Amino acid sequence: MRAIEITGAAASKIEGGYPKLSLKDLEQPVDVTDNGEFVALQKSEHFVASAYLAQEGNGIGWILSRKENQTINAAFFEQLFRKAFQLRAPLVGQRVTAYRLFNGIGDGLGGLAIDNFDGQILLTWENAGLYHQRAFIMDALNQVLDEYKGVYELKRYQAQATITPVTDLAAFPQQQQVVTENGINYEIQLAGGMRPGLDLAYREVRHQLKNNSHAKLALHLLFDQTGFVTASIIGGAVQSEAVDQKNRAKANLVAELSANEITQKMPKVRTMDLLGYLDYATKHELRFDVITINLPAFLRSKKGNFNIRKDLNTLLQQVFTLATKEADVFITTETPAVTIKGLRQAAQTALQQLGQAFIEKEAFKQPLDFPFNPEYQRESPIKGLWFKFQR
Repeated sequence: MRAIEITGAAASKIEGGYPKLSLKDLEQPVDVTDNGEFVALQKSEHFVASAYLAQEGNGIGWILSRKENQTINAAFFEQLFRKAFQLRAPLVGQRVTAYRLFNGIGDGLGGLAIDNFDGQILLTWENAGLYHQRAFIMDALNQVLDEYKGVYELKRYQAQATITPVTDLAAFPQQQQVVTENGINYEIQLAGGMRPGLDLAYREVRHQLKNNSHAKLALHLLFDQTGFVTASIIGGAVQSEAVDQKNRAKANLVAELSANEITQKMPKVRTMDLLGYLDYATKHELRFDVITINLPAFLRSKKGNFNIRKDLNTLLQQVFTLATKEADVFITTETPAVTIKGLRQAAQTALQQLGQAFIEKEAFKQPLDFPFNPEYQRESPIKGLWFKFQR
């Protein structure tokens, strides 16, 4: 394993638990490679940590171990996987057939996520470097997976990448797999798909939507991959409107509804500009009993761009004006650009400016299968709030 000198500041940071390596951490930037090379990081020839090198975002690699005598091989990855899989044991048998088995740096290995879709296992590679060490990963996975129907992979670091079956580990590749969550079916895209089509992190939000949509009018903004529309309809929403700018959103929703044999109470789906829809709904005085919005960090719009750091309060005011006096409003996001405190403050300020009485029913955080590393992120990027309006 090649030794690389790092700065004193980097050594302190890494010894404190920070898992990501940056170019400025190296004494000699020419030492960097992008092929997944395992290296020993040292300061003044004293071992600090082992890492692998790979370009991902603004980083050049991820820490693997802080034990000097740790061999990085298939057995090392097997140990990581076993620990992570055991943490998911409570989910097995809980009316849930889809969950995250391994959540990247939250489980100790940046650059890789593993999902279980009712026995169909999907590996998502976030950088090319770790993919170069794929043989170790696959050997370890073979030792840890007790039962599975097929293994697939998605190279997210490649533009226009699609999900592909792993040779010899997917005897009968499937294009779709139906999974069940809280009595609701969701169709997952596998071979040939660009993404699975369901955000597993919003499981609890879907549960509350199902339980709080009976006999209500529902509006779902930026709904693609959330599963919110289907959960609300199965929960008894009498009428639903769904708005998203993505062209694929409607087709994905139709597949979800079909998986649940829903032919009545079909939602009105609008593929259109979000800000344009809000103007339209305000002009026509549309009102809804349940509203969901899944906020992006940034959104391009014909009516102007949205930046969550700058425009959150203004957007939420527009959304809140579409709610009835006793509405349930669910706000979710997965961007680290706003904290749960910042999200709550923006929502509460918008409600106060509108003179709307409310209570906060629940704050959603990352589920059990989405752990995060507090040394890397102050909080999980997965967050949400549920407000109940009051007369």
